[in-house]
Amino acid sequence: MKLLSFIRKRSIAGVITVVSLLLIINAGLIYYNKTIIVRNTAIIQKSDLIGSQVGLLVYELLHNLEMGIRGYGVTKDTNLLSPALDAINVADDRFGEIKMALDSQQYDPTQLGDLHKAYKEYINYVLEMKRVADLDSMQRFKEMIKEDRGLQVFMKWIEKGLPIIEYEKALKAKANIEYQSAVNNNLYLQVFILLIGLPTLGYVIYKIQSDERQRLSLLVKLEENNRRYIFNPGTEVVVTNPEHVIGNSIVNLQQASEFIENISEGKYTAQWTGLSEANQELNKTSLAGRLTNMRAQLEQMKREEERRLWTNEGLTNFSEIVRNHQSNLTELTTKVIQFLTQYLGAQQGGLFVLREDETGPYLDLTACFAFDRKKFAERRIDIGVGLIGQAYLEGETTLLTKLPQGYTYITSGMGQTTPTCLVIVPMKYNGKIEAIVEIAGLEKFEDYQIAFLEKAGEFVASALQGVRTTEKMQELLLVSQRQTEEMRATEEELRQNLEELQATQEAMARKQEEMNRMHSHENRTN
Repeated sequence: MKLLSFIRKRSIAGVITVVSLLLIINAGLIYYNKTIIVRNTAIIQKSDLIGSQVGLLVYELLHNLEMGIRGYGVTKDTNLLSPALDAINVADDRFGEIKMALDSQQYDPTQLGDLHKAYKEYINYVLEMKRVADLDSMQRFKEMIKEDRGLQVFMKWIEKGLPIIEYEKALKAKANIEYQSAVNNNLYLQVFILLIGLPTLGYVIYKIQSDERQRLSLLVKLEENNRRYIFNPGTEVVVTNPEHVIGNSIVNLQQASEFIENISEGKYTAQWTGLSEANQELNKTSLAGRLTNMRAQLEQMKREEERRLWTNEGLTNFSEIVRNHQSNLTELTTKVIQFLTQYLGAQQGGLFVLREDETGPYLDLTACFAFDRKKFAERRIDIGVGLIGQAYLEGETTLLTKLPQGYTYITSGMGQTTPTCLVIVPMKYNGKIEAIVEIAGLEKFEDYQIAFLEKAGEFVASALQGVRTTEKMQELLLVSQRQTEEMRATEEELRQNLEELQATQEAMARKQEEMNRMHSHENRTN
């Protein structure tokens, strides 16, 4: 038995020694393969760069030279010539970069030099074509185009440039092979280490911790279930003390009971002790997380219900005000701005109604609430001028939390202060803006308050349209009545003229009869 125990202890030490050696060897090979990977990665990147730069000699330089000079020769537009000039300016730099890269690869620079010479000759030819085009020698320009020197350069690129690209492809392929070989060697090495090391380490760990695992297995399960299903504080799991694990489970259950009781009593401010942003993600599915989410949902439902009731009550009262005063524009606008400002808990408000005169439409400050003198003096606002005029043009609600300097002030017995929030809402109905309401306050307006203002604006806009329709109907009625009276006067005048005409005709008829009788009498006498 003593011998077996001695062998068992020594075997563990031997295994640990072997694993340590393997890890040291592994680290050395990893460093060696990393060096190979880094070197070949650099080769691949440089090959890709050189290949792309050589390709750009055709697709960028030659193409730009061709298109630039042809376009300039036809149109004389210097903008069309700019690609060719850019290609001329960068040609030497581009060839210099390629040559420098090829020199680092010990590639014969003669091929590139011949290609560079061909490009320079073609650049000189392009410049000569520009000079001919500037002289308006179009016949000569056409002849130069027909010579197609660009094709000759392209063929030179195929002769000299393609071998460079093929050379870079070969370098890249070789580097890829070495790179992949190094990666594979690392992979094989890691697999070998895993195959040897994991079972060995597992055996060592098993021998060292077998007794401890058996003793703590029950406590581990209890603590894991406690953290999984009740509350996970996000701290390190410590299960060496049985009393601590059991006591922690009892405390969590007591806290869960108290939390549920608070929620049932409507105390939505209840908090789970220990739950924070740091461990919130860990408690998504735990009892603590679910209870906290339920509390937040109930609180949100309560808040939304309060806002809904606030909105409905406000719209009901507001619609009553609009209905009771829609026959009088002054009273309507005064009551509207007073109610909206006070109901939102704001300190200042103004209602600008759309009007029109001989100069065109404008916005008129028809009613206001607690405006300062400067704001009250600016009664007329032209369309597109200032925040109010711009809001009419855009037709969208504007919310400002930083007001322009000196825009307005809220005055009280304690002095003056600048509002911290300003909302401008176009009041529109059926897509037509009838007025603009501006409300300023010391607290930021919430989304539901702005939505309430927009809905209230529909009521006001509808009422204003009704008022305008009524006013137009009254104006039309007055015009109709005036025209009717004028027609009646005209008819009376015509009737009198007709009676006078009839009387005149009757008098003439009587005179004619008397004359006829006189003639008849004279004839009988004679």
